[in-house]
Amino acid sequence: MAVSYQFLPWVRRGLTVALANPDNLGVQPLLPARASAPVGVTLAGPNAGTLINPLQMALHGPGDVTGIDTRLVLRTDPKPQACNFEPNYLAIIDFDPPDFPWMLTPAQANADDRLRPWLVLVVLDRARTGVPKMPSNGPLPTIRVSGADVKSELPGLGESWSWSHAQVVSKAADNIGIQSDLQHDPASNVSRLVCPRRLEPNKDYVACVVPAFEPGRLRGLGLADANPAGMATLGPAWDTNIAADVLLPVYFHWEFSTGPAGDFESLARRLRTPKYYKNTPTGDALAQVGTAPMRVDDLLNGSTPGLEATMEGALVPLSYTPGAPPNGTQADSLAIIVNTPQENVVNPVGNGSTNAAGRRLEVKPPMIGAWHARKHQAAKTEFGKHWVADLNLNPRYRGAAGYGAEVVRQNQESFVDAAWDQIGTILDAEMRFNLTRLAIEAQRALKAKHFDVLAPERLLQVMGPALPRIEALAGDGTRFNIAGQIGSLGGQIDRSSLPAAMVDTALRRAISPARRSLRMASRLTRTLETLPAQTARYVDVMARASGKPAAFSVNAFLPDGILSTKAFATVDLGGAPGRTLDLSASGLGRRFTVGQVKQMNAAAGQSTDLLKRGGVPELKIRRGQGVFTDLHVERFGLLAAAAPTVQSTDWIVVSNSIQALGGRGVQGILIEAHRESGRLQFGTVSLDARSGGVRLDKPVMRAFDRLRREITARDAELPLAGIKLGNLRIADIRRFDTAGVFAALPVNALASTPGAAPVNFALNENFEFTGRPAAGRVSPTVSLTMPPVLRDRDILQRYAVATGGTQNAWRDAYVVSRVVVKPVDFGMAGAAAIIRLRTQPEATLSARLASMVSVSNLAANAANEFVAAHLSLTDALARQRFMIPVLFDRVMAWPKLPEPLYERLAKYDKNAFMPGVDDIPQDLVMLVRVNQHFIDSFMAGANFEMNRELLWRGFPTDLRGTPFQRFWGRQQLGPAPAYPLIPLDDMQPMHLWGAQPLGNRADPIAGDPDRVALLVRGQLLRRYPNTSVYAWKKTSNANTLLKDAEGQRPDGAVELPVFSGVIGEDITFFGFDIDHDQIEKWCFVLEEQMTEPRFGFDVADPVAGQPGRKRRPVLLDTLVKLEANVAAPLYKNYNPYKALSWTNVDVQPGAFASVANLVQVPNKPFASFPTLTTTPTAAEVAKALLQEPFRAYFIGSDLKT
Repeated sequence: MAVSYQFLPWVRRGLTVALANPDNLGVQPLLPARASAPVGVTLAGPNAGTLINPLQMALHGPGDVTGIDTRLVLRTDPKPQACNFEPNYLAIIDFDPPDFPWMLTPAQANADDRLRPWLVLVVLDRARTGVPKMPSNGPLPTIRVSGADVKSELPGLGESWSWSHAQVVSKAADNIGIQSDLQHDPASNVSRLVCPRRLEPNKDYVACVVPAFEPGRLRGLGLADANPAGMATLGPAWDTNIAADVLLPVYFHWEFSTGPAGDFESLARRLRTPKYYKNTPTGDALAQVGTAPMRVDDLLNGSTPGLEATMEGALVPLSYTPGAPPNGTQADSLAIIVNTPQENVVNPVGNGSTNAAGRRLEVKPPMIGAWHARKHQAAKTEFGKHWVADLNLNPRYRGAAGYGAEVVRQNQESFVDAAWDQIGTILDAEMRFNLTRLAIEAQRALKAKHFDVLAPERLLQVMGPALPRIEALAGDGTRFNIAGQIGSLGGQIDRSSLPAAMVDTALRRAISPARRSLRMASRLTRTLETLPAQTARYVDVMARASGKPAAFSVNAFLPDGILSTKAFATVDLGGAPGRTLDLSASGLGRRFTVGQVKQMNAAAGQSTDLLKRGGVPELKIRRGQGVFTDLHVERFGLLAAAAPTVQSTDWIVVSNSIQALGGRGVQGILIEAHRESGRLQFGTVSLDARSGGVRLDKPVMRAFDRLRREITARDAELPLAGIKLGNLRIADIRRFDTAGVFAALPVNALASTPGAAPVNFALNENFEFTGRPAAGRVSPTVSLTMPPVLRDRDILQRYAVATGGTQNAWRDAYVVSRVVVKPVDFGMAGAAAIIRLRTQPEATLSARLASMVSVSNLAANAANEFVAAHLSLTDALARQRFMIPVLFDRVMAWPKLPEPLYERLAKYDKNAFMPGVDDIPQDLVMLVRVNQHFIDSFMAGANFEMNRELLWRGFPTDLRGTPFQRFWGRQQLGPAPAYPLIPLDDMQPMHLWGAQPLGNRADPIAGDPDRVALLVRGQLLRRYPNTSVYAWKKTSNANTLLKDAEGQRPDGAVELPVFSGVIGEDITFFGFDIDHDQIEKWCFVLEEQMTEPRFGFDVADPVAGQPGRKRRPVLLDTLVKLEANVAAPLYKNYNPYKALSWTNVDVQPGAFASVANLVQVPNKPFASFPTLTTTPTAAEVAKALLQEPFRAYFIGSDLKT
């Protein structure tokens, strides 16, 4: 995402905004050293608006500063102690407050928006001035510039306004928006000082922040009291026209050194592609780099001496096709040589001097990779089919393997030391393997004698404790899954209808013949020995029953006492209903009469009949009853809270009464609860919409005493019917319907007390009725109005639909609650087969060994094929490092040496890694092809020689290990939060290569063998090692980058390098998973790392006759458009100064840039070059100096040799 930088010529805040004197930029007369601002007070309160005459308040000036807080410094460019700073950039320092450079300047900006800062940044030649030193009597370090060096070391202060500016990250297009971003997002704005000195290459500098005015200089030196005249006015801290020593206090300083001339952009522009050298001797040499003629011993050339081969490197030209078969004569000669050791084995030499074929014993070079492939002879007919033949019968690849062997020999001590460091306690591991093999044989015999002969049901009991740890995985692959994962036999039993207690160890202990209580019982019954057998048979019976649904019909059994009881079946129920029955014989402690028992029997008969008919009676809703709402319940809650005699159980009485009284024409119901007697009485009320009066229609319709027994109307208080109880305003009534009014009146709003005056109600701002009875009258009752129940036909219809599910649930509750049992079968025979399979000693003891042995800090299950085969279904061979023979008698171990071997090879002989690499010219970028044939051969030779060395050193190995699996040094980021770099292998172990051709193997680790590499020679990547390198697809019919509709790169459009490396000091390569025949579809990018803003100009143009940089074609095109004054917005908004170099502005190394250099541009690219205005601001100067990060694109087709 692009960052929108806005530059401001100055920033002021606080009282400095009120300063009146404009800055005269040092022109006589000088401004006073202190400024004042009018401060007034405007009164508030009773005298609001009254202005007290303002006072002039003196502000601090530059002469009051004795130091700055270094925490205000956010960034310096270059960084302190930098030793390779690009001399075409300017030194800068950033401060946190956006107004810091102008905070103490006692003036306001002039009409041209120019305002001098009170401090400046100077960069001094350390060889001339030294570094700041702390004096014995001053508050700050000081640095002295001799009179002879003032003009060359110090900039003129007349233009100090142009070298300070503020920066804010903002997309606002006006001052108001920028001001808002300044105030509300302090983290995105800074202030900056720039030193206008053009730096010289390879020189040491010291950068110092010093005062710009004489009062600040004197205060910093501790001389303020001795020079009151200098402290009074705003004179400059030095004058470059006066050749006198200048002693300056230093607020902040740092040291740095510049490097040779050239920045990222200039070095990237120097890069040439092979297209540049087309039809030249250099271009012809580039077409051959990576290959070289190879002299072959005439021993292999037979009757044709002088035959040569082509030696290949790890990187070859794109046009070269590796893997060509060798000369037939050379292949025949090599076949005779490498096959001889096996011939000596097949036809050994006896006691005589020759073998049966009449040949003498011969010592010949070994066949590389023979032990890994278990193949000790090779023939020409196997070319392109088996890597052993491709490697051993081809001189070029046999030579590549020789380089691998030589690298191992050159570094054998460090390699062998690393191998022994990894092996750990190898002898202890060997002993554990031996003991494991002994245990396997012993347990195999015990299992066959004592476990395999048991019946399935008995075996299940005996193995009960182990069942939760035995996977329910049969030999044919049938498995029992739990939540998508393979379960155990214990989990399968828990989820079947077989009771888990049948295989529980507690049951087995309870029936054990060794149990003391059972031994004592056996003296009487003499049947103890049959108890285990009987329980085992019961296990079998239960397992068989789990497959029969009829055995688990729980609804077929109804316990006595649920619907009826048999306790009264034998009781004589004759006689009078009041006769008491004696039921002590049945265990019932309570006495019943004959009538009570008959009632219970009758109820039981009805329940039984109801059960036979299928459940419970139907729940019917009568439409005439009406519907209560939550509002009725809430109103009842208000009544219960206000009346202490009303309980929650009274809701039944209230709801029944409201339902009974709420007939047609009833508008509201008045409920009154007596405070002392607890009596409840109900009446009906009405509202006159014309007058707003509330009248009592019927005084007492229903009444209940404290025990909620209904009483007659004559026992209740009977006020007169038709009396007015209250008055409401017509406007308030119109905001409600009639029922809404009676639902909104407060508690105790109305009372039917005789003689009481009507209450007047009003609707307040909270939409609530307010109004109280006359003062002094205390009603003996608590009253509340209620709306009638809802009886609208549409409402009742919707209610019937909504409650249909409830009615069905009531009707169907019995059916829903019936238990339906689906028995889950448990296969006894299958479970026994799994137990016998999963408890084989070969598997269990191998797993135990894997948990105990760790060779080279790796678990055995991730290290060998024999143990891993029993523990994992994944490809453990991909991680294989240790091999354990079937008999567990030895550990055949190979170490893991993760060092990328290309580094060792390139260090040993870079022309072996890439023949002709020295012929690559400086400042070249090109594409080459990765030669997997060379890599396979080299790695085979290195591993072959390392195994021989390990065997020679006494390391236990069978010569089939692959200690080296990394050639390029690929890495990937590990998991959070540390994100470690994890080394990646470049190939499978060699014993897994199989019968595949060399260089074209299907290797899941190596990936695509036909990849390309971007090779760069020059100073660019040496000076900028963090350069971003990647490939970006281009459009199919133009040299433009592939982007989506939003201008972003789509998925798959960018490829990152999969490996990288260096050759020598100045050659870097990057490998990409891009086929060599697809490079025309790609651009390759070298991108400068994004940084904070940097300032300066491009590197100066070279002197005539010296090699220089290419000017970017897009930049040339833009300059042409600017010269032609094209009206397109792209060119109108373009910053032309980004194309300028120091040569254009005519500033020599070590000199100072001036505003005139920027405005006039002495060496314009063209006459009508759009320069700055004649009166630029510091913001315009900053924009002209801004340098953007550079990105170089190279089209793939241009990078071919």
